[in-house]
Amino acid sequence: MNRYIMIIAGIAMLLSLPALATHQKQRLEGVEGQLVQLVVASHPTTGYQWMIKQLPKQLIFISADHQHPENCPKGAVGCPTQQTFTFIAQQKGLAELQLIYGRSFDKASWKVETVAVTIK
Repeated sequence: MNRYIMIIAGIAMLLSLPALATHQKQRLEGVEGQLVQLVVASHPTTGYQWMIKQLPKQLIFISADHQHPENCPKGAVGCPTQQTFTFIAQQKGLAELQLIYGRSFDKASWKVETVAVTIK
């Protein structure tokens, strides 16, 4: 009986992850010609991560990677990570970076978030 309760609790936690991750309101500020980074929480072991939907002309995309927390056991599913996007701030101005949070293979899970961009 306890095993079934644990399984149901685990499923409920996994289903709540997308809702928690998409409520991060972010701003990205940088200086023209310099590197700028955006750090967001994601859960790639469950398939949920951030994807770039629309990149403004003020930014050049360089890379994206995940930093797994040290306290997450190897092979564990559902541990939150920090996903870091690195850009070059190529042009001064105000813009919006559109991101999608969800599973790349499941368009029904996608939620669009907009990040305000200010390059000085």
